[in-house]
Amino acid sequence: MLKQKALTKNLVATYCTTTNTLFVHNKKTVNKAAFVYTQNAQKIIRNLNAAQQNAFSNLAATYMQSAKQFVINKLAQSTILKS
Repeated sequence: MLKQKALTKNLVATYCTTTNTLFVHNKKTVNKAAFVYTQNAQKIIRNLNAAQQNAFSNLAATYMQSAKQFVINKLAQSTILKS
């Protein structure tokens, strides 16, 4: 199952629960979770640990990217991208 969360105002993190993989991609390149591939992802993190999965669940929803005051969760972002 694919789940999408907002990483920054322009980046989206898509988590695949089947393969335990996280895809980081530009929101303009991929607008639906079904169109995420390894070719169009900017960063791929395989075999996420428990801390990275918890940090992903703490990220904001993708609809919040269009808000004027988008708040970046720096702790979650650094935990996820640390590999």
